[in-house]
Amino acid sequence: MAEPSYTIPAEDISAVVLAGGQGSRMGGVDKGLQPFRGQALAQHAAQRLWSSHSVGSLALSANRNPQAYAAFGWTVVPDLLEGFQGPLAGFLAGWSVCRTPYLLTIPCDTPLFPHDLVAHMAATLRAQQARIAMACAPESPTQPELRRQPAFCLMHRSVADDLQRFVQEGGRKIGAWAQRHPLALVPFNRPQDSPWAFTNVNTLDDLHALECRTELP
Repeated sequence: MAEPSYTIPAEDISAVVLAGGQGSRMGGVDKGLQPFRGQALAQHAAQRLWSSHSVGSLALSANRNPQAYAAFGWTVVPDLLEGFQGPLAGFLAGWSVCRTPYLLTIPCDTPLFPHDLVAHMAATLRAQQARIAMACAPESPTQPELRRQPAFCLMHRSVADDLQRFVQEGGRKIGAWAQRHPLALVPFNRPQDSPWAFTNVNTLDDLHALECRTELP
């Protein structure tokens, strides 16, 4: 008997890069447009994901400066909710343009995620027969414990309607919503994983410090 396949074809996965926040801890600047290694953060994240050939389409979730984001060459979709309602609003925006069985979300402010992010998440989701896969990883070498990275989610279309209901009822926490469904936690503490891979940048100082780490791929 053949072994089951735990892969998901790239053409079955759409991705959305979340860049719709207020950037309050960066003084209100548009975080996704801040430079990192010669590109805007959102552009860098999108290009890193696209170059892995693991998704079939990609969009940018952004609520400000749409022309600047459109210049990167990807579809730009604003939140369907007014008032910067958080990452779940970006999830909903992603589903509004998703035409595939699966949607992947990644935040723009964690620019060094692993190149095999999608493959590992897809394999774990399929192996555990889950509906949502969520990354778990250390946030830096000084914080080696596994922590949930809720903005990194791979979701099956069957959960989209429930997400809409959850948000309409006032829910805003990714973790609280994800727990309503079969959830696979995907560890990224493998030998090949950098302890900096899921370091997110909340301030301009964080951004510059991470950019200066020349040993990171």
